[in-house]
Amino acid sequence: MMRPILKKLTLLSLALILSNANAQEIPHLEKRGNTTQLIVDGKPFLVLGGELHNSSSSDLSYLNPLWAPLKRMNLNTALVAVSWELIEPQEGKFDFSLVDGILKGARDNNMRVVLLWFGSWKNGLSHYAPVWVKKDYKRFPRILLENGKPTETITSLSTEAAKADAKAFAALMRHVKTVDQQRKTVIMVQVQNEVGVIGGTRDHSALANKEIAKPVPSYLLESIEQHRQELQPSFKKLWHANGSKISGTWAEVFGQGAAADEAFMSWSYANYINTVAAAGKAEYNLPMFVNAWIVQPEDKNPGDYPGGGPQAHVHDIWRAGAPRIDIFAPDIYVQDFKGSADLYHHPWNPLFVPESRGGEAGAANAFYVIGRHNAIGYSPFGIDDGRGATEDVSKTPLAKAYKILSQLSPEITAAQAAGSISAVILNRTDSVAQIELGGYKIKVTARKNWNGVTQVDMGYGLIINSGPDAFTVAGSNVDFTFVPTSPGPKMAGLTSVREGIYENGVWKQGRLLNGDNIMVSYKLADEAAANRTGTGAKLGAEPAILKVKLYRFE
Repeated sequence: MMRPILKKLTLLSLALILSNANAQEIPHLEKRGNTTQLIVDGKPFLVLGGELHNSSSSDLSYLNPLWAPLKRMNLNTALVAVSWELIEPQEGKFDFSLVDGILKGARDNNMRVVLLWFGSWKNGLSHYAPVWVKKDYKRFPRILLENGKPTETITSLSTEAAKADAKAFAALMRHVKTVDQQRKTVIMVQVQNEVGVIGGTRDHSALANKEIAKPVPSYLLESIEQHRQELQPSFKKLWHANGSKISGTWAEVFGQGAAADEAFMSWSYANYINTVAAAGKAEYNLPMFVNAWIVQPEDKNPGDYPGGGPQAHVHDIWRAGAPRIDIFAPDIYVQDFKGSADLYHHPWNPLFVPESRGGEAGAANAFYVIGRHNAIGYSPFGIDDGRGATEDVSKTPLAKAYKILSQLSPEITAAQAAGSISAVILNRTDSVAQIELGGYKIKVTARKNWNGVTQVDMGYGLIINSGPDAFTVAGSNVDFTFVPTSPGPKMAGLTSVREGIYENGVWKQGRLLNGDNIMVSYKLADEAAANRTGTGAKLGAEPAILKVKLYRFE
């Protein structure tokens, strides 16, 4: 029998070993159950983020006052730009003082950081490259449009530019590893920003014209053939339209025209960015993603949007060309947020939204992608807007939503892995949704008045099946009603509906709701015909958490 003192020492040693293992383990992506999650300090981590304006991190005296308001908004992560021009103002001479200042500000406010590498491109253009790169257009040639005019965009066909960018990015990642591996302030890195050709369907430089006349790389065609059953519909159509060839030139395999040009540029950008990412990962293997300026409703052809970037319809090319990139991420500003999110979530591509809207829409979007798509996080752009305003930023819709998501994070990440979570966004036009979860068909409705008229412009909620006949619901301006789908009695009543909050991970229950607080409809004949009782879990304007328990009867 183990002596008590030896047992205590053994347990202490085990705790120290596990603690040290977590200290050494760097942030990474890991498949857990039904989904891929971001693991930080050994646990799944939800990015409740916000992206600062592009220039906010170029001066620490401007940046430093922003951290406290961001923390009051309940962010746990800031997305912050680091530009090539500021860390390598002279070739081969690096200055990481801004990077160190970013990390200090985040640590002082107990926040994590996603670094955004603005290297060769930002929004398709080369504005953040160093002056010594911009001026040397012979060594670092530009994209030429079909009219022969250059743009202020380094061509993705330039091996010299790729080498220089990769060298700078590797130096950045080496520095981050040196100063941050123990602290793990930096949890992910974005490589470039919204890349692609603007103003034309492809690069028409002599270098590009020479490359597009060559055979399509065999590795790309092998990848297409390997994944033929899961190709994106428009890309599959393009490939099939030209005979589904597994060899030939770009024109022979993909035909002529804008879509073929975009396929060529996608391969070129993917290879370039893969080179840069590989150099960085060789120094410090953090998760890395690329973001897409997605196609807008008014866009007709690539070039209206940055063609060749990681658009959903060319993911099959990027998947083959950039294996060192972990996530293809959408920047979503279009009206159809749900449709855009759907396009970027694949079994092989976890969803992360690095740029989108804030406000009430941002609160709803965050709930939706985390609950419906197992997203590893959400981040509105321009999170530092109005930093001098008198508004209490902790009272904003996004801050309130993040407060709830932060409390629920352990339960959410466990449910993501278990496949026991879903979410909805509702509005006056699309005011009802159906979810099947945990043996129940759950009707989710935007809040209505007693006459059945929708009262709110937007409602959102997520639901977790937390046990047999038990659910956690959270959100704003939605009602949940429950109908059994599993064998047994056809009706379900509410055993209890409890308000509450999590404090330091411990559930603190509040009011037991009943009466008017659970009545959704008094049209009991109609409700009974649909196997409903007229009662449900009701969430008002203030985002909240409810614990729901059900019983069955007939």
